Amino acid sequence: MTGRLIGQWGISRQGNVAIMAALFIPAVLAFGGIAVDFQYTVRQKNKVQHAMDSAVLAGALSRQAGKSEAEVSADVRAYANALIDQQSGGISCTPITVNFNPDNKDIEGSIRCDQPTFISNLMGFEKLSFPVSSTSTYAIGNADVAFVFDVSGSMNSYNRLSLLKSAAEVAFDELLPDDKPRDGNVRLAIATYNNAVNAGEYFNAVTREQTLSADAGNSAARTSYDSYNSARMIDSATGKRFFYYEREQCPDGNCNGNWDAARRAFEDASIGDTCVYERTGGDAATEAAPGSGKWMGAGNPRWNWWASNSSKRDGQYRIESQSGSSSRGAYDMSFAACRASGPVPLTEDKDALKAHVQSLTANGGTAGHIGLAWGWYLISPSWNSIWPEASKPLDYDAKHNMKAVILMTDGDFNSYHPTATKSSFRQAQDLCDTMKAEPAKITVYTVGFQVPSSVQKTGDGRTILEYCATTPAYAFNASNGDELAAAYRAIAQSISELRIKQ
Repeated sequence: MTGRLIGQWGISRQGNVAIMAALFIPAVLAFGGIAVDFQYTVRQKNKVQHAMDSAVLAGALSRQAGKSEAEVSADVRAYANALIDQQSGGISCTPITVNFNPDNKDIEGSIRCDQPTFISNLMGFEKLSFPVSSTSTYAIGNADVAFVFDVSGSMNSYNRLSLLKSAAEVAFDELLPDDKPRDGNVRLAIATYNNAVNAGEYFNAVTREQTLSADAGNSAARTSYDSYNSARMIDSATGKRFFYYEREQCPDGNCNGNWDAARRAFEDASIGDTCVYERTGGDAATEAAPGSGKWMGAGNPRWNWWASNSSKRDGQYRIESQSGSSSRGAYDMSFAACRASGPVPLTEDKDALKAHVQSLTANGGTAGHIGLAWGWYLISPSWNSIWPEASKPLDYDAKHNMKAVILMTDGDFNSYHPTATKSSFRQAQDLCDTMKAEPAKITVYTVGFQVPSSVQKTGDGRTILEYCATTPAYAFNASNGDELAAAYRAIAQSISELRIKQ
């Protein structure tokens, strides 16, 4: 009896295994088949996605060329279908839908495709379906771009300044083409620098005025001058600017008692430039708006009493008896003398931009860090109170907006104000670090023109141009006019580059 039961149990167990195998094996095959078909379909979808991405970019180019929406739609469909038709596997897709966003230049293409299965159809799954969509916009929705040009004395050599003017116009034409409407989306600004920056009509807004009486003591003047960068020293009696106040009696009677009056007249007549130098202190590497503790340094001339024979009295004698000048060593004009080219706030007036560039002249030293700073100021929303209404920079987080600074130089950054605690090179590093970081995230392009191999370098061997550029591909070097023009064209095309929206 027991043996019969054991035998029956064995037969029953074999039957159960057979039943389980009959159920399990098809399920394994089904899951495996679905996995194979799914992976294949994913590859097919990626190919269709690439086709749609390429198609809407082609459509954006068509729209940029002035075609109608109907023509652009036809171009998108033709481009995508040509790529999809190249795929094998029996894929079939619905007609492509093309939509145009009325609020901007976005073009959206969408499609739905069916991919036949190879193994899963045995289980009743004849196809796997998937949607694909892609959106593009031509150019950038908005672009605030600041060009920063070196106008130091070395730019007069080897026709550099003239070649720069021609190359800059190439960039302007690329970014503001004549066959496209001016809609305010792309605006350009210009800053120039030598040993200082000319603040032009914005001089009063960015510097601090300090009025002193004619008999103010030297200590009071010095305190006012040094606080929050050098103040603009104003004579309370005449309202005119004058040099840093240096009260001194006529030495040994050699001035015939007229020293004070002569000096004051000389001061009043000698300051017409609107030059500024770098900001010092905690906001030196920021784009904080000018104000208390954050003023730009006014480019006041500095008395140089220790000229020639190291005699302070000799300096006074030169002012009184020889109508003193910087060439005679009586005073230092280096930070009060800058080029006449003030900043050009953001504009789409290409003729005005070209006229400004063509008017540039060159002289003096190279304070590249000040140029960098002013390039940033021109596109910073923090400076909206300074610039005209039409030139107010967009917020950093404005939709479809990019901001770029394009720095150009031909050599070392070799000039900085005596009140600064860091060299021009080091200040430029600080500025580039800050402007490329959040929240500004400025895209920085750099252009070196005939820069010598002996130029300053960082500890890891990079030039300031290589250090500041957002990526190595954004640092350009040019040895002649053609290469300079090509660099500016490439930068302009990079800014105008078409982008697939995420």
